[in-house]
Amino acid sequence: MSKVQQNSSKFQQVSEFQLTDCVISENAISAYKEDGVVCLRNAFSQDWLDVIEQGISQALTGASENLDIVKKSGDYGRFSVSSQAWKKVGPFREFIFESHIADLAWPFLESRYMSLFYDFLLIKEADSKNAATPWHQDHSYYPLRGTKVINCWVALDHIPQFTALRFYRGSHNAKIVYRAVNFEDEAADYLHVRKERLEPPDIDHDSNIEVLSTEMNPGDMLVWNSYIFHSAPGNTLDRRRAAFSTNWAGDDVTFDEVPALETYLDSKLKTGDRLISEKFPLVRGAIPQTAG
Repeated sequence: MSKVQQNSSKFQQVSEFQLTDCVISENAISAYKEDGVVCLRNAFSQDWLDVIEQGISQALTGASENLDIVKKSGDYGRFSVSSQAWKKVGPFREFIFESHIADLAWPFLESRYMSLFYDFLLIKEADSKNAATPWHQDHSYYPLRGTKVINCWVALDHIPQFTALRFYRGSHNAKIVYRAVNFEDEAADYLHVRKERLEPPDIDHDSNIEVLSTEMNPGDMLVWNSYIFHSAPGNTLDRRRAAFSTNWAGDDVTFDEVPALETYLDSKLKTGDRLISEKFPLVRGAIPQTAG
């Protein structure tokens, strides 16, 4: 176990904000810009969490473009991830397009328009203690150019700080995309690795790095920039630790034709195209009209 994972008392708190009438404050946006992550408390009611729960079994039984269910050696429980399921899973689609999640996401992008990139379900079952998520940037895996990409990660269960996500404070600000890491085996190359990129920094052994984390309750939502480094330990609880996230793109994001998971690809898009299509629908704002 890494030094950072062990010394949870050394973590600083993610900046948190209580929502009032689903309005994002200027202070929340400022904290997001500086730190790369914020926590919105009580973002969703139990009714909306129940909608997500209704779609989970579908997502884990074939409705996703990318589904991975692994059981690490020494664990009783499994770690399941499902992505890009919203088209086939009605409850996920209902949450994404009928709840207020897009209204919460859009202000952080400071963008003329916003498109849905993909949805992502993560479940670490009870006793999946070895299912740790290594330090990585989300953007390392994306066939995208641009900086306005965010992850809105909604807790479905109570998540104590010792099993919560960790963030390298401010690591998004350099806007450097590092090499993707292999979640299954950090010593092995990721399937679509781009070796021309720099290797990730050794975050666990740098005492100058500030690591942020926070306990979460069902309905709380983390919002983070796709360039920020983050990680998570395995689940030592006697119950699951689950979350549902949606990922959004703003007006400086364009598609890049490079190898990537099917979740992030659209054969109808070419390098330089806006990330707007049937697969990545426009959800807020309007596309500017070009002259001529």
